[in-house]
Amino acid sequence: MFTEQNLRKILTNWDIPQNLPILDIYIFDGAKVSGSVWTIGEDYILKIAERESLLKNLAVAKALVSQGFAASVPVITKTGAEYLDGERVTVLTRGIKGNPLSKADRFGANRAAFGYKYGESIARLHNALAAIETSIEAEDFDQYARIVDWALPETKKLNLQCNLGLSDSFFDDYTANFGELYPKLPKQLIHRDPNPSNILFADGEVSGFIDFDLSQRNIRLFDPCYCATGILSEWRGVDDIHEKWPSILQGILQGYDAVNPLTAEEKRSVHYVLCTIQMIFVAWLETQEGDAFSELAATNREMLQFIADNRDRVVSIFA
Repeated sequence: MFTEQNLRKILTNWDIPQNLPILDIYIFDGAKVSGSVWTIGEDYILKIAERESLLKNLAVAKALVSQGFAASVPVITKTGAEYLDGERVTVLTRGIKGNPLSKADRFGANRAAFGYKYGESIARLHNALAAIETSIEAEDFDQYARIVDWALPETKKLNLQCNLGLSDSFFDDYTANFGELYPKLPKQLIHRDPNPSNILFADGEVSGFIDFDLSQRNIRLFDPCYCATGILSEWRGVDDIHEKWPSILQGILQGYDAVNPLTAEEKRSVHYVLCTIQMIFVAWLETQEGDAFSELAATNREMLQFIADNRDRVVSIFA
């Protein structure tokens, strides 16, 4: 935990006004992002993180700026360094104009249009990431192998323990059909965590992306699907979710497809990738302790059930 006094001492390493307000960062549902990132005044973000993830984040941000994309780049310290090095790395970056889209807008009357903008922006981001891919050290991740070796078996256990109601055919279909499709899906450097809190809007348009700590080479379809499941995770208190979310998902996919046309194999894989994401969360959250994680685990199990139940709605988007 960092006190304001600790943070103000850290900030003396930069030539910025020293009386700027220091505030925790909150996402759209009121939850604090973490105890290691803060807004400094209106123009800066201070972040303390593990060396590998933070340096990857900076490398991606600088490379994106070189491609004309908005990204949060480091403010040089008084000694001319990009960050403070130590057991953990501390960096001050310039913020990007904008804020995450509100829950009311994401699920409101213009939800499909906003979904389309999410999809378009992720596709444009992918174009920029593809252009810089050779200059970024990123893990080449085999998503399907990770699922069948770990997440799917764990989900099968929880299906029985928690009465999720997933049939054997659900798992058999996943391993057989997605196993055939997966090698054909386009892969590239992706964001890997484009949840709605990491996509900023200004004046009704996407203004930029933040937090590239998890960037990796993976199937590109993962990002638009991850954005859609991130929105679904906020369904508590939303009326008619069974009608609203499929239209948001459709908007995201069609927006992406308009900029980066999806292949026939990608269109057939949407439901499997959505299930992939949920099985990852279901399996991982079950290993975490604490009431907050227990609530998240229950939410993600329900989300997997919801996506499985709405398979026909998902498949019909590109039918």
